[in-house]
Amino acid sequence: MVVGEPRAGRSDLVEALRRVLDPDSTRTPPGEFDVYLAGSVEDTSGGDTELDDLDADGEEEPDDGDTEIEIRSAEIEVVLAELGDALEQHFFRRLEVWDTDENVLVETSAAAELDEDHFELVLRLCYRLRWNPEEGIGEHWVDYPKTSDPDNGSYDRARRPDRLALPVIFLTPGQPLTLRPASAFRGLLKSGGDDMATALQALSLAVDDATDGLSATKVISAVLEEVFKPVRGTLDIDTQTPVADIVSFRAEGGSVAGLLRALQPALRLGAPDALPLRRHGSTTAAILATAEALVLANQGGALVVCDDFGDQLDAGAAEHLARELRNSCDQLWMSTRRPEAARAFRPEEMVRLSRRTGERAAYQMAPPSDKRELSVVRQLHLQLLPAMSSRSIVVFEGRHDVAALTAISQRRPRKPTPAAYGVRFVESDGHTEVVKICKLARQLGFRVVAGLDFDTPGQGADTSFTEAQQVADDVVRLPERFAIERALVHGVPRQNLLDAFNELDNQWQLGLNGIDQMEDRELERRITKALHKSGLHAQYVYLLPRNVKPKIAIRFLDTAVELARAATAGPVTLTA
Repeated sequence: MVVGEPRAGRSDLVEALRRVLDPDSTRTPPGEFDVYLAGSVEDTSGGDTELDDLDADGEEEPDDGDTEIEIRSAEIEVVLAELGDALEQHFFRRLEVWDTDENVLVETSAAAELDEDHFELVLRLCYRLRWNPEEGIGEHWVDYPKTSDPDNGSYDRARRPDRLALPVIFLTPGQPLTLRPASAFRGLLKSGGDDMATALQALSLAVDDATDGLSATKVISAVLEEVFKPVRGTLDIDTQTPVADIVSFRAEGGSVAGLLRALQPALRLGAPDALPLRRHGSTTAAILATAEALVLANQGGALVVCDDFGDQLDAGAAEHLARELRNSCDQLWMSTRRPEAARAFRPEEMVRLSRRTGERAAYQMAPPSDKRELSVVRQLHLQLLPAMSSRSIVVFEGRHDVAALTAISQRRPRKPTPAAYGVRFVESDGHTEVVKICKLARQLGFRVVAGLDFDTPGQGADTSFTEAQQVADDVVRLPERFAIERALVHGVPRQNLLDAFNELDNQWQLGLNGIDQMEDRELERRITKALHKSGLHAQYVYLLPRNVKPKIAIRFLDTAVELARAATAGPVTLTA
């Protein structure tokens, strides 16, 4: 399972696999941007051009009339293992030895001496692309690196029939249940053999029989006679021959393919009449298309690759069908933007792609090693999977911090929300869990900021502040003797506090009788305690007038977002 933030390379990874393993990937010419930012300098006579041979403008100085051009290139290599006896025999001359302990290629080894526990036979394939920007043309191919010699320009190219022999399936979205030749459903019907061909021929004949009488109807026959009357001689049609005997109507001239393209599925779902599939909604069509792909992928030994799985599915169908697909395939490479689809995979089966360092990088979790690690992994499904497409997360110490700060953010229409910067808020339950979630998020390549309370000064608070800095990229902490509840009420005008909490007391029976007579300090202490106990943080924020702003909570929010964006550096302890 491949997840990640935008432009981190999810689709590029799937496309790379397709370029190597899809037999049709090299049938069309490459384009200029297939080798974007890749380049090398090559001599048209076959030799490499040294950098010392280039002048100040980056062009080669004349030398014996030779001409060099910049050839931009790209290469993708894939290693295939567990091929099975039939494929190992087919590709025997190109097989190589792979060290499974070190994950490296073994240059020389006698096959008879292989220890199957540590070594295995593999097949390497390499996709190569060369682009000549001066001519605006390029070429690409797939070859066997073992028997190729790039230094001498000699390549042992993989023939299309050999690539077709590899059990690889690329699942692409399309209209389900269609009979057109290139459709997935038609591919599934190939197993019918002669029976399928006979059925299609019978269908064609039946349609021909049904339409033969159309041109003989009175109105059509009369119009046909009028149309052909002035051109009978031109077309050498005998005057005694009825035009209805000459003209008939067929789907695309009578071809079976044309007839099948005209046939569209119709379903009876919750109604007595059959409606075209498109009228049942995009989700129904997506579910059936995925079900087709599931049947297609359920072929023993096949490597299945699909991109952006579940984009058109509802949450339940995405999780269910992803699990079915995972359980049906010997090997599956799936990218998705849907957290529900990712839930079908174990944490260690997930690869997250990120650009947090400015360059693309891949991150993968190690399997939990004890019960403590296993307990925090549940946060992966609850909070980190929905954040997989975000660049940064802020882990707050209190359970209600996220609700309160989200409410503040939503009430500031002129200020971009954290999501606009790729920042997502995550809640925890105390400092210890903040540390655990931050460590887990760092394993997945997020930029991580810890947001801490500072309600109890002392050695414990200093320790928690230090520990958070060790597991997070940055830390922001509320002012001394502040938790989120006090940050929400401190500095808010007295009358606004009374109006908001009297309304909350009326709705939720908080037991706040007599707060109107309390002094300001006692009032703040009393409503802070009530807010902590009730958990009505967001409701309180929405009851405040829009021109009344809890300034410390807003600074806490803004600082957390700035740190998550790396727009400022921490650690930061706010002041009242």
